[in-house]
Amino acid sequence: MNRTLATVAVVFALIVVGLVTYFMVNKWHQNRMAADRQQAQKECLEVIQKMEADMEEMRAQLETERQARPGDEVFPTVFGTPAPDRSTDAMPADCDKADAQMLSFFNYLDSRPNLSVREADGGSAGFFRECAALLLADPPVNIGEMQELFRLVKNVTHFYRVLGKARLMQAKEILVSEERVLEPAMAVFYAAIAECGKPLAGDDKPLSVDRIYDYAGYFLNTLGGRSYLLRRESKMRMLVSYYAILIVDRANDEKFNRYGIDVRPYIDYLFYDISNQKGLTYRERYLTRLTALRNKYM
Repeated sequence: MNRTLATVAVVFALIVVGLVTYFMVNKWHQNRMAADRQQAQKECLEVIQKMEADMEEMRAQLETERQARPGDEVFPTVFGTPAPDRSTDAMPADCDKADAQMLSFFNYLDSRPNLSVREADGGSAGFFRECAALLLADPPVNIGEMQELFRLVKNVTHFYRVLGKARLMQAKEILVSEERVLEPAMAVFYAAIAECGKPLAGDDKPLSVDRIYDYAGYFLNTLGGRSYLLRRESKMRMLVSYYAILIVDRANDEKFNRYGIDVRPYIDYLFYDISNQKGLTYRERYLTRLTALRNKYM
């Protein structure tokens, strides 16, 4: 009898211990599940917040790019023609159209009340003619820049020395206030001057592409020119490098690359830069042209 009671007591105790253990383990498991759910919810919220922040940043970036591009409603006001297709190459250039666009651009600058160049002799076109005449008459050093400190200093300070502070401030005023139309303006000026040989408005003779080549070499191949570009905003640096490469390519075709500039490393470097630059209106056009040049010089 006593043995039976002891057995029953032991079994009962085991059952009680088992039940208590079960409930304790179950409660611990529930608490752990709740904690895991809270942690998972927290991590999900963090991911969602990060995605929302990334999306907001992307929206801001897209808006910045949109504002940096001249819209269809702006382009005719500035250049007198509808906006061109951004994805196609503008070759060969329509010379009459480029000449008319350049004149329309000068008229647009003269209509801007915040620009001091409109008060210059001959308006904005007169200002551009004066700057071009000064720069082409006193080109930068392209050979032996590092042989003398004086040559290097002259190259580093070239624009300030040749144009003077007042003209530089006026040029900066245009670059800052008209940043939205800067990219198509550079395309128009390159087409009109370098490809079509058109003179600036009010001039009888076209600008010498041979003299412009001095500046292409300066920006690509000298410490003074490269240091100048490195102080500029990335978009401006890429655009100047792009048109400098086109000028040197033209010099190769017309046999006046007298400094023997090899454009191949500059093409590769610029192709990589433009591929990663989101704020360029004609990025596809630049990449198409650079790809053709890479194939040409392989």
